[in-house]
Amino acid sequence: MLSSWEKIFMVLATGEFLLGILVNGFIALVNCIDWVKRKKLLPSDLILVSLAITRIGLLCGLMWNSYLILIYFGVPTHVRIIDVFLVLTHNSNIWFATILSIFYFLKITSFSNPLFLWMKWRIDRMVFMLLGVPLIIYFSILFPMIKTMHYYYGVLFSSGKERNVSQEVQMSKSKLIMLQLPLSLLSLIPFILSTITFSLIIVFLWKHIRQMQLNATGSRDPSTEVHVQAMKAMSSFLILFLLYYMGFFVNYWSHSEAKNKLASLLGMSIMLLYPFGHSLILILWISKLRQTLFWVWQQTLFCLRGGKP
Repeated sequence: MLSSWEKIFMVLATGEFLLGILVNGFIALVNCIDWVKRKKLLPSDLILVSLAITRIGLLCGLMWNSYLILIYFGVPTHVRIIDVFLVLTHNSNIWFATILSIFYFLKITSFSNPLFLWMKWRIDRMVFMLLGVPLIIYFSILFPMIKTMHYYYGVLFSSGKERNVSQEVQMSKSKLIMLQLPLSLLSLIPFILSTITFSLIIVFLWKHIRQMQLNATGSRDPSTEVHVQAMKAMSSFLILFLLYYMGFFVNYWSHSEAKNKLASLLGMSIMLLYPFGHSLILILWISKLRQTLFWVWQQTLFCLRGGKP
């Protein structure tokens, strides 16, 4: 029987999941339709489609794992497939979000540094490589590590039921921690890159806004307002990104140590907020997506009114 808090978190997680599927499906669909019309996929659209698809997969994995927490909490041998799927979608999502942040950083900002100018000029041609190479490297080492990790998970869980096996359990814990460190480091690299990039964009936009306000006759200059909105969007990205990792570590700690089912569900709810909230901000920030959403909203209202203006 579920407790009241568990029911609340599951309702919250389900709502975030459905909204996330809707928002990311919208991003993927709009860009794919534009691809068919143009007969060409722009680098920024490719990143957005890749990010939306991996986020749909991540949302499904997180929601699946949320239900498994209620049924098999503390029984890692039952969740081998979902573990692999979550690791893949988690790291793919983080890599693509990192590439998106770097892409916008190079497009929005301007510096006279030769390396920066070279990257700014080459970024459109490098998108395919940036999307594919990290994932190929990650795939090559992921599956052997997952297999080995689950072997020690099984030993740890089965040994925990027996008496006088504390030494074996302790050895399995140590080996499991050593195997988890490379996976954590692989996830930490894009996290650091994204955090640095988001922070640099926010600093650049803030300085640019201050400069434009000093040069403009009024604080409501249209160009200034555009940069203010961009800075707000980037700040929101960074906050949601940090919240996602906070939820990730809360869920990881509570689930791996079998500490608290409620804490694990709380971590999953926080994690689900990022793939939904970040994509919603992208829709509101990117003009093509925002205009399409507005058109869809108008058409929906028109249909609800029975075709009457």
